[in-house]
Amino acid sequence: MNHHVNHVILVGRVLQTWTYENDRGVRLLMRRATFLPLRSDGPSDLVNVILPEAAARGQVVKENDELHITGFIRNADREVTLASIARGIELPGELKKARIRQIVTEVVAVDWQIITEVILHDWQLAPKSNSK
Repeated sequence: MNHHVNHVILVGRVLQTWTYENDRGVRLLMRRATFLPLRSDGPSDLVNVILPEAAARGQVVKENDELHITGFIRNADREVTLASIARGIELPGELKKARIRQIVTEVVAVDWQIITEVILHDWQLAPKSNSK
């Protein structure tokens, strides 16, 4: 008997968000483990995460929020324009509109917590004690 486990725990910083039907999509940046070789374009790894029904419930995720996620990995088929994949490359008009099938590997969140970046102002800090 083969046993398969598909359980993911992620903590990362939000780079980008989008809405897809009722779901909220999030691009997360996560620091790469120190025992792994560095990537050529930086010290972090990126992953797409789907927050099911988050858009339908009005849940907002902002850039620079920190997300703590528990979920699973899945492959999803998407139909996208060639222009959306070939960013920065000038394509002839008819190729820009051409639609192609793209298989995307993403994490589907089962449970998540949003930690909004908080900036404290001087008036929110505890007063300093004047005792000697």
